[in-house]
Amino acid sequence: MFQKGQDIIWKGSLWVLLLFFFSCSTSKPFQLTDVSPKYREYQGSDLDPHKTKDVVIPVTNNRKYDSFIEEAHRTIALLEFGENIALRADSKKTVGEAVDKEMQAAAYLEEDLPNVITRLPELIQTNQSLIDSTPNDFDGPIIGRVSRELGVILESLQQYSPKAIGIQNAIRNLRSDSNNYNQGRDIAEPETKTGTEDPILINTDTQTSKKPEKITVKKEDSSNKISIKRLNRKSKVTGKATEQINEMVKKEEEEVLSDEEKKDKEYTEQIRNGLVQVFRWEYYRKPKNLEKILATHPIPRVRSAAALALGRLKAGRVTLQSAIDKDGYQVRPAAYKALSDIGDKRSLSYFIAGTKAEDPEVIAVSFEGLGKTKDPAGRELILTQGIASEYVVIVSGALRGLAYHKLDADVEIFAKFLKSPEQEIREAAIEALAIHGSRESLRILERVAAEEPTLTMMAIDEISKNPSLSATFALIRLNESLTDEKFTKRIGEALLRRKAFGKYAIILVEDDYLRSEPNERSIPLSYIKNKEIGLILSETKKEFAVRIGEDIVTDKYIQMKMESTLPGARSAFVTGWVFYPKIDIIEVKQLGSDGNSGKYSQLKKGKHKNLFNPIEEIKVPRKE
Repeated sequence: MFQKGQDIIWKGSLWVLLLFFFSCSTSKPFQLTDVSPKYREYQGSDLDPHKTKDVVIPVTNNRKYDSFIEEAHRTIALLEFGENIALRADSKKTVGEAVDKEMQAAAYLEEDLPNVITRLPELIQTNQSLIDSTPNDFDGPIIGRVSRELGVILESLQQYSPKAIGIQNAIRNLRSDSNNYNQGRDIAEPETKTGTEDPILINTDTQTSKKPEKITVKKEDSSNKISIKRLNRKSKVTGKATEQINEMVKKEEEEVLSDEEKKDKEYTEQIRNGLVQVFRWEYYRKPKNLEKILATHPIPRVRSAAALALGRLKAGRVTLQSAIDKDGYQVRPAAYKALSDIGDKRSLSYFIAGTKAEDPEVIAVSFEGLGKTKDPAGRELILTQGIASEYVVIVSGALRGLAYHKLDADVEIFAKFLKSPEQEIREAAIEALAIHGSRESLRILERVAAEEPTLTMMAIDEISKNPSLSATFALIRLNESLTDEKFTKRIGEALLRRKAFGKYAIILVEDDYLRSEPNERSIPLSYIKNKEIGLILSETKKEFAVRIGEDIVTDKYIQMKMESTLPGARSAFVTGWVFYPKIDIIEVKQLGSDGNSGKYSQLKKGKHKNLFNPIEEIKVPRKE
């Protein structure tokens, strides 16, 4: 009995484990019949787009994502199937084979394709939205799986979006072409009568001097001769209607245009095709293809575009240097700009040579590239020649280059150029302060945003580019001081984009200390003052009685991380304790955590700002 009981328990446990395993399945296969059961006879055939590949889609257990992934795969599979049908039918018609099977599939597709094509733009937009919200909706490794699947789907949808109308037209042409249907013979074969001679068949393949395939019946009376001819079959026009129209327009234009105009048109078309290739290889991140275009394309404008694309991809340094050495006026500035974007130390000699060029644009990007190399000799050139130039563009490039050295002594130089009457130089100084990225630089940017309305938006955006906690503190301080809704909304979006979720403290007292322990008599770690910001880490479980002025207040201590104010401190931040009544707490909530939008709330005062819908009224719990 005891052994039987153990067997029952073991088998029951095994079934539980199996059920748990299957319930936790995170993927499932996808086939052509999942698009529609009416395509069952084509599944596994040569027309099936899934014949040579196994498609497995993830199951996220999130209805929004799962429904979109299934619909997207149905759309992609239907477009692939339609493309296969059109290509296979065209191939068969070329060799004279029957297209009955393709015709039947085209009938089904003619019903399904219009709705699918209408939904394509909306699917692409929804796909991009889901990619952006994936980190907020999932945790752990599933984020990577879902993001990867959505990325593959987006690439397929974007690939078929421009071809969808063409596929639909090809299916319609296949259905409407009368030559695809079985027809009876138009001419019956002549009956032979007894007593007459056999008809003579003249074969045009062997006797080229005679007319094509003629059947004659000879009689004694030559006036009663019968002649039946098989007419040559006209060549059938195939292809899309748009292609045929374009071909006709092209022929008309060729007859009208002069030789000079034809050359201009060919040159323009060559530029267009070259630029399309540049954008394509940059999108797919294929620097080798861009290097080939830069080295071999006959048109300078296309080579310049390829050089700039290589700079954005931070690749192709050797080819860019070769272009500077060998190419002409139009390409060299683009190559210098690309080298500056890369900022490799091995290009130092090119940057030094570029500072002596005649083109101010080349000089400007050369000074910026010098700064990226962080070479001491390059910094000396920037200080002595770059920022002293009479050209605004050169001074701007030199300021940005100087910022890459990240020396504290340079902050004063940037602050001085903030007072320049030239708007471009002031903007360059703001960019330089953001590149420098020190706490002092962020403080200056914060002051500019608060005091100069024409530069406020730019200062906010430049602070947002800095990933440090100091930049988050600066954005929160600005959000508390600025009143214009367009600025506070931009700050809120920046906080959400950098995922600065959590609770922050604003110091309410004029003079106090951040202490090592939750005790007013403990060691002071850092000086704190009014409107300083700190990140809240925890709070004490116990409450404490503390004298504030003439009152004795009972409350908890809050542990927080703040910027250190002690000169010569080893770390830029310090962690300590502050009594709760001396601070106000602000909370930044992530998307979807409370309703459907991000929130910026002041918990003590009960105030809040909905970062995307500031007008909406949402109650925030008041903490006493």
